[in-house]
Amino acid sequence: MKSALIGLVGALGCAPLLFSAPAGDAASTQRPNVVFILLDNCGQEWLGCYGSEERCTPEIDRLAREGVRFEHCYAAPVCGPSRIMLLTGRYPFRTGFSMHHDAALYGGGGLDPKREIIWPRLLRDAGYATGIVGKWQINKLSEEPDVLRQHGFDEHVVWPGEIDRDKVPPPEYERFLAAVRAESAEETGPFLRQIESRYWDPVLIRDGRRERHEGKFGPDVMQEAALDFVRRHGHRPFLLYYPMVLTHGKTFTEPAVPTPLNRSADRPRQAMYADMVRYADRLIGQLVRALDSLGIRERTVIFVATDNGTESSMVARRSGRSVTGALYQLTEAGSDVGLLVNCPRIIPGGRTIPLSDFTDMYPTVCDIAGVPRPGNLVLDGLSHAPVLLGEPGARPPRDWILNQYAATRVVRDVRFKLYSTGEFFDVTTDPEEKCNLVGSAAPDAIAARERLTSLLRSLPPDSPPPFRLRSQSAFKLGAKTRAGK
Repeated sequence: MKSALIGLVGALGCAPLLFSAPAGDAASTQRPNVVFILLDNCGQEWLGCYGSEERCTPEIDRLAREGVRFEHCYAAPVCGPSRIMLLTGRYPFRTGFSMHHDAALYGGGGLDPKREIIWPRLLRDAGYATGIVGKWQINKLSEEPDVLRQHGFDEHVVWPGEIDRDKVPPPEYERFLAAVRAESAEETGPFLRQIESRYWDPVLIRDGRRERHEGKFGPDVMQEAALDFVRRHGHRPFLLYYPMVLTHGKTFTEPAVPTPLNRSADRPRQAMYADMVRYADRLIGQLVRALDSLGIRERTVIFVATDNGTESSMVARRSGRSVTGALYQLTEAGSDVGLLVNCPRIIPGGRTIPLSDFTDMYPTVCDIAGVPRPGNLVLDGLSHAPVLLGEPGARPPRDWILNQYAATRVVRDVRFKLYSTGEFFDVTTDPEEKCNLVGSAAPDAIAARERLTSLLRSLPPDSPPPFRLRSQSAFKLGAKTRAGK
């Protein structure tokens, strides 16, 4: 916990860690490729490398076994603020995105490239070929058609995530816009069934052009775009940011969809969701084998992460217990996500790192890629690059991790977890957070609570959001506030 505030703003003065290969290796003068894969709405309880008993992720498990797995990694408990933490390296209290803001669906503003410099932009400016395939959501692309380029992506094939204007007539769309202006969760809710498809018959944006792929499965179309990107750019350093649409449901009322391996739509939701996890794992394995066949696997650093917990209707067996999905919750099931890093030549495998949070990915990726960070940029993340690269004497940089949703913050160390609302748990023995230790007289609990309380008190207040945040949760909270509840 020593030097907490210094750690909070990041080690901006650290020199970048350049990739080096054995003498005489042709790759020794080339920076490593980076592939960052992000699964959507998939908790640790579905990953075998975290104790899942569902047998859905053999490819991910192998990457974890042969690479480095983070035992605990905090991400905001819903996709919008989680991805902004990941890309900006900054906590929600600093960016103002303390709640979910579905810019793609509701508009009203998005992640501003003039306000936030994300790490893909730094890699692009340092000479990397950069591409994004999958889900973005944190801008409305029909209103900001150039924003992905401004954020640093040379190429994109992404699901836009807007109301499907081909299926919603103008009068109905105007009614939707009026409901958005009124911030009505009740009136906007039914329109969520009319979002552009990300699965069967998907709608995608390819380098600014809108496409509809009749009869095809969206993840397959996006996978081919990802494979095409690495094939075309394998001769030079590249970044592929691959935020998959799997394993998010079709809509909030349809948390699971059939995959090409089982087209039956009448299967139980739990079985359909398991199929989605298996399909995502299958695509990851296919991408890894493509890197092998291209001869670039050993200089490609692969990150695999999950963005938040699973939807609450899903239950999985993990380490002998049943775990219910906890999307939107700051519990361990909602916010302690999967994260692993693998590269045969660069990352010595077979290890674990105890603590990280999504802000750490910014300095970690930059340092592994040998890309300097702007000296005037305030980051909250700490670099794990020295440990990942196996530098002699390197130690994990964190003894605490932080998370936030709305006004509530949580901080934990390896054992204990404290909420800003006062609840205090030993999450090693009580991962479901059933036994509040706030009144415990145990010396180790007292010391931990005092230490974590001091850390929470040292943090700055919330920055105001850059605009009024729009999402179902924001609308519901606003309604409660207006009602005085």
